[in-house]
Amino acid sequence: MSPTVMIVEDDPSTRRLYRFLLANSGYTVVEAEDGIAALEHLQKTAVDVIITDMNMPRMGGMELVRALRQNHSGVYVIMVTAFGTPDTEKNAYRAGVNEYLTKPFEFEELERRVKEFFARRKA
Repeated sequence: MSPTVMIVEDDPSTRRLYRFLLANSGYTVVEAEDGIAALEHLQKTAVDVIITDMNMPRMGGMELVRALRQNHSGVYVIMVTAFGTPDTEKNAYRAGVNEYLTKPFEFEELERRVKEFFARRKA
């Protein structure tokens, strides 16, 4: 089975774009519209990497990361946000984020970070 990446993003078009591009790179991709949906999915199926937006209704990325670190500590988390500041980045790392990207970014950068994680895990 190919490595699994979960996209947690409230914008459906962004989710579709990430899914399309990551699936074309050989990953199994699952989606969640917010942190609550992501945690519900993780009760049934494990994932290797979570790419999460920071600002979402119901449960945002920071709350999701805190919950992940309590119950799914092995999941690699990449947080993306359009509202990045040095303070939000610092807080994200403190909460347990592994990688942090500020929108807009080139998709190749996100793909590279996912690919590097799986390469390190294999080694």
